[in-house]
Amino acid sequence: MERGKWDTPEDVERELSSRLALVEASEGIRGMHFAAVLDTVRFLGGEQAVARIQQGGDFPADLDTTELYPVPPFMRVFFSAAGLLAPQLGGVEEAMRQLGVQGTLAFINSMFGAEVRQQVGGEPKRLVEMLPEAYRMAINFGELQVAWTGPRSGRIHMRRIFTPVAYNEGMLEGALLAVGAQDIQVRGGQTSLLDSEYTLSWDS
Repeated sequence: MERGKWDTPEDVERELSSRLALVEASEGIRGMHFAAVLDTVRFLGGEQAVARIQQGGDFPADLDTTELYPVPPFMRVFFSAAGLLAPQLGGVEEAMRQLGVQGTLAFINSMFGAEVRQQVGGEPKRLVEMLPEAYRMAINFGELQVAWTGPRSGRIHMRRIFTPVAYNEGMLEGALLAVGAQDIQVRGGQTSLLDSEYTLSWDS
């Protein structure tokens, strides 16, 4: 869906259904991303809001943050959380963006992110270069490509990524925040339902 078109619950549900229709059974996402969604909901809405998400009937029992889970349950939990937080955060897209930021921070602080942190050493450019590898640790589908347009600016191409542009913008922003980048600018656009492109820049 184009930016700024997430106007009604019906629009959001149609977008979710369209994305889920393309998921293959072998495609999965690690439990840390479910946990990051719940942690964000807990921080902004409290335990009652978390209970509403969990009672939706599609949340994994005995969640293991390191395990791969099917994509559809995550997408339903994520879309539900975005809708719940939208009034508080100024709309569905901003809620998705904030959930994306927290998703990356959860990965960076995980056992998988420890290796990334060690190799990056606090250098934003090195982190961006490692994003394709980091994504492969967190999900088993899709592709990221990085192209540099300057010493602190670049372009990211995402292919077959199920989460919407706003969430992916938040993921990229969260990655740069995690290594102390300043004046971060991330802007994305959808090129097809599961493909998108992003420009990003920062000051050290």
